[in-house]
Amino acid sequence: MTRSRACPTCGTMQEFRKLDDDEKAAVRAKRGESHYVDDLWRCTAAGCLTYFRAGRLSDRDRLPESFVKEEAAAGE
Repeated sequence: MTRSRACPTCGTMQEFRKLDDDEKAAVRAKRGESHYVDDLWRCTAAGCLTYFRAGRLSDRDRLPESFVKEEAAAGE
């Protein structure tokens, strides 16, 4: 499932999807084990690491750079 939203990083409308398990683990590692991650959405644009809480674009952050490298390797 995706949602079309304005990405503050890309500066354009993009599709967002919910974080996968690895991405959720990365957010918890950064923000703490008790941080709620089941309502976080990530921009699907190539190379974009922005994620935000559903309905709250002001509550956004970026995933670690390693996720860009993982996507590049998966696309090969």
